[in-house]
Amino acid sequence: MGDLSKIGDNNRLPVHIRVFAYLLDHMFESLPVFPAVESVQLLARAVLNLEEEMDVRSQSNAAFDKFLPMDERGQTIEAFVEFERLDNGRINAGLISRKRVSGSRMTRTKEHARICFDRAVLSSDYQEPPAAVEEETEIQVSAPTVYKELVPMGPAYQNLDGSVRLSAEGASAGIRAPDLHKANGPLGSPFVLDAAFHAACVWGQRYSGFIGFPVGFERRRVIKPAEPGGKYTARVVPTSLDRNENIFDLWIFGPGNSVFEVVEGLHMRDVTGGRKKPPVWIRETR
Repeated sequence: MGDLSKIGDNNRLPVHIRVFAYLLDHMFESLPVFPAVESVQLLARAVLNLEEEMDVRSQSNAAFDKFLPMDERGQTIEAFVEFERLDNGRINAGLISRKRVSGSRMTRTKEHARICFDRAVLSSDYQEPPAAVEEETEIQVSAPTVYKELVPMGPAYQNLDGSVRLSAEGASAGIRAPDLHKANGPLGSPFVLDAAFHAACVWGQRYSGFIGFPVGFERRRVIKPAEPGGKYTARVVPTSLDRNENIFDLWIFGPGNSVFEVVEGLHMRDVTGGRKKPPVWIRETR
């Protein structure tokens, strides 16, 4: 994904992001943008390049502030990772691009993602999934309908499997990870978490009436990295609702219903300022 230069304790690390064809399937308003999950994967690689013994699977205080646009296949985006060593051995890392202002010698920098990588913690140090509650699914939305009408992504990022099952208490969905090993990394297949974000987006369109995009999370623990070609299940539970932003906890389960990943405090926000609205048929009517 990104070519990294080995460095010591400097606070900036050059990175050359290669735009593979599959990345162009990740869309915002019909324009390809670098996925948040790929930003986290890139930052994890950069931190491991700095400190090989770091446990990058324990993360906190992630923010995805600005989209990083991509133009065409084969493009290389010149960027850098800025990092800061914190207490207890933690490392705070940010993905930043720099672009020359047209008609001048000035350059403008933009921060696209920032995340804190924490030191190793016990695998049990994460929020347990809520006890299963027998409840009727209010509505099911098939994966093809999700990607045609609610979350318009290209084929590489259409990874919900079957249907998204919705109720006021949350959403659940099957996920299949594409057998695309070049997208794999220290955090496993990035497509699985990305698809879980899609389930949260669908829930928000149904019950909150806006199209939410992931703008950050408070805490994440990857217990078992998802594997290319694997099948998983996501469960998304809302914890806080606002007019333009919802907060969720989510769990990703693998074979045997074992927990592979936990994200606490996922923030999904309407980044269009209300310009884009969900279709009428998905909105809850009371």
